[in-house]
Amino acid sequence: MSARSIRIEAGPRRGCVTSPRSKSHEHRLLIASFLAGDLTRLSPAEGDSDDILATKRCLVELSKEGDTPVLDCGESGSTRRFLSPVASALGKHPVFKTAGRLAERPQLDYSILESGLFTLEGAVSSQFVTGLLFALPILQGDSFVRFSSRLESRGYVDMTIRVLAEAGVKVFEKSDGFEVPGSQRYKKLSRYSVEGDWSGAAFWFAMNSLGGDVKVLGLDEESAQPDKAVCRLLKKISQAHASSSVVIDVSECPDLFPVLAVVAAAQCGEVIFSGIRRLRYKESNRVSAMANVLKNLGVATREEEEAFAVYGKGELFRSCEISTFSDHRIAMAAAVASSYASGEIVLDDTMCAAKSYPAFFDEFFKLQKI
Repeated sequence: MSARSIRIEAGPRRGCVTSPRSKSHEHRLLIASFLAGDLTRLSPAEGDSDDILATKRCLVELSKEGDTPVLDCGESGSTRRFLSPVASALGKHPVFKTAGRLAERPQLDYSILESGLFTLEGAVSSQFVTGLLFALPILQGDSFVRFSSRLESRGYVDMTIRVLAEAGVKVFEKSDGFEVPGSQRYKKLSRYSVEGDWSGAAFWFAMNSLGGDVKVLGLDEESAQPDKAVCRLLKKISQAHASSSVVIDVSECPDLFPVLAVVAAAQCGEVIFSGIRRLRYKESNRVSAMANVLKNLGVATREEEEAFAVYGKGELFRSCEISTFSDHRIAMAAAVASSYASGEIVLDDTMCAAKSYPAFFDEFFKLQKI
């Protein structure tokens, strides 16, 4: 697709798709390979999302001589948060360039990174933990990462630890955090295989919940990706009915919220999403963005500080125009809504999907209408 604005005919679809590469996994493989001295993966490749391109170009800059590289992170929060401590551990003092809302999102920067104790709030972002776990092993002394509150999105940290282990780097889990021995060396990965992306596949599974029949290939059932929970959560949402509420905690898998909210809106009953605080600091304020999307579709919602309620009536969504807020996950979730609409859905921006899933709309329009 090249047009920014598109019209989507209503109705479910069928077909077969291959999940995109997991950018969460690929970010980690790229950084581990780089720290092992392997720069062979840094050229742009077919299917690269905008976020992966950001990590690649930043690692290229870090590989060059000079202490003050300019790192253009685009809108990639992972790139920005992972590479801040990594750059400092390498003795660099980078200048970060960002786009969109990334500059407004929480950051942790280290002008000088020395081994020792690091205390983090577990509810802010697991990306800060991952950045430290990549950086601390190459420092001379031992370090400890401790959490002042429960670590959310733990699955992403598990993914990091798996990649570190593949690179020969040891991290020891303790009751309140992680112990990271210093003076470790990264070894070249013996296998560079990027997992299929469960967060991208979630949109197809959601379409199936709304009457579609889309087969998704290329997923690893043993993956540590938290978004693997999508099938379980979709099943739970399907249990909503007029006489009782269903509560869905998205603190461990916040990227699923937009599309889960669309599926919830098609039910007849109340679905309450908890663990939404971090969603206000994504590419858009995804809580208010989804309130706007669902309002246009004819569905009532209620937003609170820690929860978001969707009041589905079990009726087809109305035909409407939808603002995607230039947010890739809002755009793809809105496209899914067409599966349960009474008429066409118009989206104002599809180019934003390239941030995580460049081929999404191409794949979408290859599907056969049922």
